[in-house]
Amino acid sequence: MLLTGCVPGQSIDSLAKQPEAALTYPGSTDVRINNVPGRVQFGLDGGDVATTGISGTTTHQQREVLAFYSQALAANGWTQTMDSPGVHTESRQFAHAMQWDGTKLHLTYFVEVWTEGETTKYDTQLQSLR
Repeated sequence: MLLTGCVPGQSIDSLAKQPEAALTYPGSTDVRINNVPGRVQFGLDGGDVATTGISGTTTHQQREVLAFYSQALAANGWTQTMDSPGVHTESRQFAHAMQWDGTKLHLTYFVEVWTEGETTKYDTQLQSLR
């Protein structure tokens, strides 16, 4: 069988070794690691990609959380490729989402920030590109 379109995937373990995988807004509470193992396949469909990230809460404003991630990622060579202040979370909360691409290891970093009452919540996702 001839393999075409081979895609080198990343495992959760290899993604977790990236410094950005644990990038947490200072002073966050209720921080949890979110891993989606994915599967790496070779062939025409390219397979799923593994994803890791964190969820956290803070009493700081959305703009402060977004500024922290923007500064930290830009300082490490990431390029912002998306800024979307009008998205909805899975629970239908109005959120602000941003995405950065990294040239090293073909990675994408996604941050989603929203407010519930007096609490700001956020999710991050670090994943390898197909």
